[in-house]
This record gives sequence, structure tokens and C-alpha cells, in this order.
Amino acid sequence: MNNSPENTGMFNLKNRVIFVAGGAGYLALPACRALLEQGARIAIGDFNKENLKAAIEVLGSEFPVNSILGLDFNIAEEESIANAIEEILEKFGRLDCLVNATYRNIGKSVKDLTSAEFNQANSINITGTFLLVRAAAEAMENGGSIILFSSMYGLISPNQSDYPGRMEKNPVEYGAGKAAINQLARFMAGEYGRQNIRVNVIAPGPFPWESVQKEHPVFMEKLSAKTMLGRIGRRDELAGTVVYLASDASSYMTGQVLSVDGGVTAW
Repeated sequence: MNNSPENTGMFNLKNRVIFVAGGAGYLALPACRALLEQGARIAIGDFNKENLKAAIEVLGSEFPVNSILGLDFNIAEEESIANAIEEILEKFGRLDCLVNATYRNIGKSVKDLTSAEFNQANSINITGTFLLVRAAAEAMENGGSIILFSSMYGLISPNQSDYPGRMEKNPVEYGAGKAAINQLARFMAGEYGRQNIRVNVIAPGPFPWESVQKEHPVFMEKLSAKTMLGRIGRRDELAGTVVYLASDASSYMTGQVLSVDGGVTAW
């Protein structure tokens, strides 16, 4: 159980209800822990049932179980979005913040990617995000914060020379979808600003999965060299930015894309 002193500062999230879509994922799980540490109550929605179960178990061993709700969630289905919001309101009585860390990529080269696959990926990356943002905003009766995960590849293009051998570069449908999220956030920030709902984006840089780090050492060297800090990011290094955007510390910030990338996009 977490026994840290109660936070009463500007980052305090006590009693706020936060829906973390894709919350059992590699980068989102540390953010869930950080939100709980600041006193938030969270709903974790994820498509991967095994990862969701593991996330609920590990966080439930550290924080009060009544502050955590697990949801079988599929952002590709509008009904699943509506059901998730309804369950959150039934459990906690309110919704103050949405964090969307879901994504889909097919992982094929441009020449091999079919139109159906491209559309499938972006029905999740773009349409699903739009529907989730709209549903969450409608449930935020007293204002709130919406935080979307984009990527450095929504801002810049991957360079094939960074990928050794036959390793495929970051796929086109992923980058196109993340770029769309940046603009969607700006539009929705204007749409909901007068309702005191802020919409911002976090654009993570090089945070490769542990399997990639182990299997592609040459790629890791190239990726680290692209940053100003000379290293890749640790998976917990996004958590502080999530807390910041969820809290009153960012109360006058909306429509912005915050790059957490070690300086990759600042060269």
C-alpha cells in the first residue's frame, strides 16, 4: 500500500476521476501509478485483457482497490466507448480527466500496406480518438482535462538510415494518425474551451519497448544519438507530464503539443 504523505499542492489530484484508455500499456502504466500517487481515482481501460488484469493486480497491491476500476475497452467500437464512460460515472459519479494512450499500427512497408489496413489503423487512431474525446467531454460537467498521446513521428518523419538491415522504419499509418491527433486536439481545444475543458497532447520521443532494446543494439545507438541528451527515454519519464496536464498546474494550457523526446524534434 502506498503510504506517501498526502499531496496538497498544485499537482494534487485528490478525488479527481481519470480515465486512462490504453492504461495497461508500456508507457501508460507508469502514468497510472503517478496519478494514483497524487490522490486520483482512475479507470483503466484496455483491449489486452491479460495486461489489464496484471495492471489492476500490481496497482491494487500499492493503492486502495476502491480507487481503481478496470474496464474491458475497445476504442474501435463506439458502444465500448459509451459503456466505459457509463461505468465510470456509475462507479465514481464524475469524470474529470481523460488520458488516451491507445494506438494501432499494422507495421508493414508502404508498398505492402493495403488500403483496408490503412483505414483499419486510423479508424482507431483518428476516428476512435475523436469519438472518445467527444464522449468524455460530454461527461465532464465541471470542466476537465483531456490528454492525448501522439508521437514524435506525428511531427517528423522516420529516417530509413536509422534502421539497420531489413528493420522497417516506423510505419506510415502510425505517423499519419499521430499527426492527425495533434490537429484534432487543437480543434477540440477550441470546441470545448468555453466549457473549461482543456485538450492537450503529449508527443513521446524514443521510448522503445524492452524487446526492441535487446534485439536491435545498432538501432538503439542510432536512436540515442538523435537526442540532445544522448539516450532513450525511460518509460516512467512521461508520467510527470501526464500529472502536470491533469492537474491545476496546467490550468491555462490548452491546444498544445508537448514533446517529451530528449530534444529529438528541437534540432
